[in-house]
Amino acid sequence: MIAELPPSDIYGQKLCKTFSHRWLAIAGSTEDATDPKWETIGTDKNGQGKFPLRARTLWRMWQDPAQLVGVRFGNQTQYGLLDIDRGSKFHSAEGVNAISEALEVIGIVRTVTIRSSFSGGIHIYFPLPEAVPTFDLAAAVKYALEAQDIHIEAGQIEAFPNCKSFGRSWLSEFTQYNAHRLPLQPGSGSVLLDHDYRPQGSSLQMFFWRWEYAQNAQDMELLTEALRHGRDQHRKRPKIKAHPAQIWREDLEYSISHGFTGEGQTNGLLKDIACYGRVFEGLDGHELAEYVERIAVTRPGYLDHCNHQHEIDRRSRAWARAAERYYWPMGSEPKRTALVFDINTERAEDAIARIKSAVLQLATTGELPEGIRERVRKLCQTAHTSAQTLYKYAHLWHTDQWYVTAHGEGNAADSGNSTDPPPDPLKPAPRGLLHTNQKNMKCPPLESPLLEFCNPDSQEGKGGPGEREGFPQVQRY
Repeated sequence: MIAELPPSDIYGQKLCKTFSHRWLAIAGSTEDATDPKWETIGTDKNGQGKFPLRARTLWRMWQDPAQLVGVRFGNQTQYGLLDIDRGSKFHSAEGVNAISEALEVIGIVRTVTIRSSFSGGIHIYFPLPEAVPTFDLAAAVKYALEAQDIHIEAGQIEAFPNCKSFGRSWLSEFTQYNAHRLPLQPGSGSVLLDHDYRPQGSSLQMFFWRWEYAQNAQDMELLTEALRHGRDQHRKRPKIKAHPAQIWREDLEYSISHGFTGEGQTNGLLKDIACYGRVFEGLDGHELAEYVERIAVTRPGYLDHCNHQHEIDRRSRAWARAAERYYWPMGSEPKRTALVFDINTERAEDAIARIKSAVLQLATTGELPEGIRERVRKLCQTAHTSAQTLYKYAHLWHTDQWYVTAHGEGNAADSGNSTDPPPDPLKPAPRGLLHTNQKNMKCPPLESPLLEFCNPDSQEGKGGPGEREGFPQVQRY
């Protein structure tokens, strides 16, 4: 991998390293402090990021007094900040102190406070000594402030990173964290503030000295616990006003976006994908099956945790058929009948079809083993099934319950168009003792009391072992 070229200035390097997520960066003008006219840079015609801003480009833009530059957040971050507008009720020493006290509850005990621009807004940075999940930090800060009756809202106080909504990444729909301007840019009016919130210059050296001091002072043990609680609280937040269909959709999107996190999750995830594709995308038939497979193989953790990669196409088709019979597109007429479709039935039919196909294939090519053990091994390999499933349908392949009749596809036995006369009708079974040919008998002899009862005059010299050793039989007289 080619290393990125950093700026030559040591503080330029620190700036680029600190604000390292430069995808979908923003740029604005310093002409009007109240309206920078922000624009997202580095995007294609669909608004997606084509390339990140280079480190040297970011440093050059930061130095330019005629323009502003800002960045967003990735999945991990080592800082956050709060933006207090000039007209906010928290834009005072008391308001900032109240916010700082709320942050201390979750382990953020030191901050770096600056004036954001000539408009007079305040940015409160909280650096961290190690990277943490971005969304967890956003949730922890949000609920820590709300616990002190400090609510995040436009015109009052805004948080970076923000609790963004989940985008449908499997459909190339992404939601980004909000972008923020970089601190202390020349020509922007951004300066450091002292403890009394008075301007104290715009030196990057002083800024990073405070930054490192705050990093080392944070209580990460307390913050780590707060991150977990914040994430859980956001997941369990009440959705009173949401429509049930919207709740269902969001739950499916959340489940699909997280993908595989352990073993034994393939069927559950395929079911969610098939349900979403059928109900909210209106897919059916081959398109639905292709959709289920395409989304499944691109989920996080697929290569690490999915143990059905060799048959993911077959399982995707099975779940697509199940979803098509059980669900219908949102807004259309219900199509489900009184007979509820059972995926277990679908899986059983699929297993039977695979076993039949494997038996026919091996029998046709002469590769079907005679021995039971070897036959089980070969069929499990060809039919992609387990021995347990194979024995459940033993009548399809076991030598004691199955045989192959060799005939062509055009055989009259198949077509039912034979002109031969019908066979003789069945005759009633003869009364009395039934005897078998000696060479074909594979069972122990009848006990002597039964023999005596059937023919008491023939006891002497009759019965007993046959001519072949190891095959005791009753001799026919």
